[in-house]
Amino acid sequence: MTAPDRTEGDTSVGALDDALDYLADCGPEWGPGVSNHGPMAAEALVALGRPEAVGRFVNDYRPMLYRDAPVPSVTIDEATWRPALGNMRLLGDWNAFFRARLAEAPWREVLAAWWPRLLPGLPAGGGHGVIRTGHAVRALASAETPGRVEELARGLGYWAARFQQVPGTQRFAGERELRQAWDSVPRLLADQGIGEIFRIRLEALDLLPEFGRVVDATARPEDPQRALSMITNLAAHAYLTDEHRKYMGFVHALTAPAAVRLVLPHLPAELHWDSVAAAWQFTAAIRAAYGTGYREPESLVSSIDYATLTDRAIATGDPHAIKYVEACRREDALAGDPIYAIVATDWIRRMEDGSWVT
Repeated sequence: MTAPDRTEGDTSVGALDDALDYLADCGPEWGPGVSNHGPMAAEALVALGRPEAVGRFVNDYRPMLYRDAPVPSVTIDEATWRPALGNMRLLGDWNAFFRARLAEAPWREVLAAWWPRLLPGLPAGGGHGVIRTGHAVRALASAETPGRVEELARGLGYWAARFQQVPGTQRFAGERELRQAWDSVPRLLADQGIGEIFRIRLEALDLLPEFGRVVDATARPEDPQRALSMITNLAAHAYLTDEHRKYMGFVHALTAPAAVRLVLPHLPAELHWDSVAAAWQFTAAIRAAYGTGYREPESLVSSIDYATLTDRAIATGDPHAIKYVEACRREDALAGDPIYAIVATDWIRRMEDGSWVT
């Protein structure tokens, strides 16, 4: 089985829908706790204006994925959903549950009903539940097709099945400015548990009772969109200047809040601040889990234009490279800060020479 070979004359709608159909028999992870990035990266390629690259990417990526998407075995309903959260054995059931909800009501209604229920578990799958949901929402907002509705069901289902909480209440309930609170985030200094599975490292934050107090003691910024820019900016700077051995973690510290931004326009206004607070908690959690202090950047990094970065990201074949370039370009367009192009350039270089593994 090979992916459809689309040419530049084909529409981005068709390229993405073909990719989603091609990946439909694959599970949400390609290893225990390591997420399947195929649908997210395919959507990001379309957002980057490169739909012609989608077919080759998914064709190369699919062989590493588990086949046979999970099937339901029990029934989850409005009376039984809460104890089913965080149970990966019920992934097929969660997918079926959201598939049924999306058949009953418009996708924005389902999203608005379930977003606040899933928000406390935003760290699910290292943030990939919300990231996959964010990409699906942007795709649906562009064109509502059966494949994109199904992708939203899978994003929400994965989020629910991998539901994970970290200390804190996801509320801006204090007086410290965001940047001051960021400087006070406590760290797990031991290297034990550092690996590709975010869930294991984030679980250890229960050993830092002060973490929850720090994130909760943050004052609410003036504007949700501007607050998200501050969060992604902090994540970008920490990628360069935190003493850490986990560049991958700090990539997701940016892409998760950037995914929350994709969803905000489709949520009721009363959910915006809770969403931003959850994004703040997650990005701070990555710093607490993987950052161990300040360092000078290894070398002065000169940024590259985003068109070239996109070409180089596609050439790596790595979905993180594609997603990170797209998120950085989007955040840069809003904030006009060169830090986004700098970190995207550094990540691409590390993907090319293998130095992202330290």
